[in-house]
Amino acid sequence: MSDRPAWRRAVSRARRWSAHRALRLHEVLAGQDAVTRARPAPAIAPPMPPGAQVFEGVAPQSLFLASVRHGPADPAVTLVVPAIKPDSIFAGVATALQAGRLLALATDRPLRVVPFGKADPEELGAALTSFLAADGEPVPPLHVVPQRMLAHTTVSRDDVWIVTYWTTAHAADIACRVGVLDPSRVVYLVQDYEPGFHAWSVAHALTRQTYRAGFHHVVNSSSLSRYLADREGSQTDHGLVFGPHLDRDRLARVAAEREPSTVVRVFFYGRPGKPRNLFQLGVAALRAASVQLAAEGIAWEGVSAGEDHPDIALPTGATVRSLGTLGWQEYYDLLARTDVGLSLMHSPHPSHPPLEVAVSGGLAVTNDLDGSRQGFHDRVTAVAPDPDLLAAALVEAVRRAAASGPQPFADLPEGSLGRPLDAVIDDLVRRLAQDPAGVRGHGDN
Repeated sequence: MSDRPAWRRAVSRARRWSAHRALRLHEVLAGQDAVTRARPAPAIAPPMPPGAQVFEGVAPQSLFLASVRHGPADPAVTLVVPAIKPDSIFAGVATALQAGRLLALATDRPLRVVPFGKADPEELGAALTSFLAADGEPVPPLHVVPQRMLAHTTVSRDDVWIVTYWTTAHAADIACRVGVLDPSRVVYLVQDYEPGFHAWSVAHALTRQTYRAGFHHVVNSSSLSRYLADREGSQTDHGLVFGPHLDRDRLARVAAEREPSTVVRVFFYGRPGKPRNLFQLGVAALRAASVQLAAEGIAWEGVSAGEDHPDIALPTGATVRSLGTLGWQEYYDLLARTDVGLSLMHSPHPSHPPLEVAVSGGLAVTNDLDGSRQGFHDRVTAVAPDPDLLAAALVEAVRRAAASGPQPFADLPEGSLGRPLDAVIDDLVRRLAQDPAGVRGHGDN
């Protein structure tokens, strides 16, 4: 009898330990501190339209716009973009923002930006407004609605939607198929031939389908517009083609800052993380060119910028030094010290570095793609993406630079790659006005 209390105490401890372990297991399965810490219930998403589930999982973004909710609201220009960060507003996203700004101002509407991915609306909205205001031009009222919150936002049926990059266009295509959006109210800002970003696959097929979704196409560069029509049919050509934006004032200053050098300076746009920039072919061309230039006794030096990568060793014992990613001022400073640029991009879009090198007084070598990258500028040489041909073109450019030195500023021929973006947006507004619903301004709904 004397051992009974101890036995009972042992059993009691065991039971308490088992209960504690079960509780912790439940917390782990349900989520950290799920039992002991109350959390607000998440907002319940509105039901999907009938038939939307058919498209679930086709792509991660397929249903991102399928729960758009219409109701009494002032019409807006709604710009849908991939995930963006406040400190990473450049390239295609920057162009999309400018197009959205111009369309919103032309139709007297606010600009609603819907980013895919996580974003703090206030922080991102402040960054976007600051970006658009930097050039001193007017900025429409702007607010950010992250995609996850779009289903809880009432929007007007008279909204004009702008999509860019294929994931946003695909989501809009599905929203049109299930009756949530009207394709005649969707503008597709096409900035590259994006099926080329993917091997033959679901993504490749979906990207091509976005060009047939019935949207209004606004295309970045005449070379891309021609290529798109050749590959996807003449129905993709709506005559709304604008030229790539170049900061001509800065490039003129770069040209004025150039000074003769006894050593030809070569800039390689090296981005090993972007397959379409053909990094390995550029490296092979630099190596082959170094041998020929050494044999001819031409002094040159090379640097690479665009992404971080190890220095490039050449057969002659020299190296092409990697500068990594540069800020804008650093980039323009580099252009002022560049005699020859080697910038590759396996795309019908011209890309900016070859144009900026040529316009600011240097010589550029790039790759052709089915004839789409020919004739950009008298100082840009485009050859097939073959190491020997690229090396030969690079050697010839270095020879010319050594003989003639820096050249003056020389702009692109007017309209050669497209019209000004604001002129194209004006034509777009007239095209949208032909829709039976018309394009009403803010407060007219």
